[in-house]
Amino acid sequence: MLSFTEKAGVALLTYLEYFGSLAMLTVNSFKKMLFSKKSENVFEHIEQIGINSFPLVGIISVFIGMVLVMETSYTLKKFGAEIYSGGIVSISMIRELGPVFVAVVMAGRVGGAIAAEIGTMKITEQIDAMEVMAVDPVAYLVSPRLLAGIISLPSLFIISFFLSIIGAFIIGVFMVGIPSGMFLYQTFRFIVLRDLLIGFIKSVVFAVVVITVASHEGLRAGGGAVGVGKAATTSVVISFFLIILSNLILTGIFYFI
Repeated sequence: MLSFTEKAGVALLTYLEYFGSLAMLTVNSFKKMLFSKKSENVFEHIEQIGINSFPLVGIISVFIGMVLVMETSYTLKKFGAEIYSGGIVSISMIRELGPVFVAVVMAGRVGGAIAAEIGTMKITEQIDAMEVMAVDPVAYLVSPRLLAGIISLPSLFIISFFLSIIGAFIIGVFMVGIPSGMFLYQTFRFIVLRDLLIGFIKSVVFAVVVITVASHEGLRAGGGAVGVGKAATTSVVISFFLIILSNLILTGIFYFI
């Protein structure tokens, strides 16, 4: 029993230490981003995080819209309500699926790459060299990526939403047989400004989660090439967990409190 208690205590302290250091890195990154006059490589990071992710996000968004209409129209047709399938797609994408899907793609495609890049710099002592030259690694490596992520992920979220509507329109009109005007009317009928703002807020929070977790794992990397691979894998896993957790918390705050 004592051994179990000791192990549980050690695990709890380890998790507290990890998330405490992650929170400190997030606060420090925001401070550097807001008050630093330097913005090195922000546009380069926007290209890496946002523009280069667009083809993947766009194609999958169209497919998601198609699948959602197929699933919902099949069920709603039993009640003669298949015309509402477009509305279900739009509400699902703008409130939940859109922000979460884009964040998961960013975590898998960009988060692992950021962790590996910064981890390589850590192992090869480039970050130590920065500190010797009085260059703040957080201001130079993390804050520009954080700003780029905050710009890129909400933009991808909006693009993903409209592309999913296009995919849903193709299936709903040409396969299910819903009149095009009725489909578009029902698609945008139930969306209000509050839903869009909530989607934006979620996108920003998810961007902060992905970038700070990836940077945190990169800065903690050690042990050669194995450590770099471990940092990339861990950043993706923890990002997925925190994306779902923060989505749960935000949904509860905005819709149930």
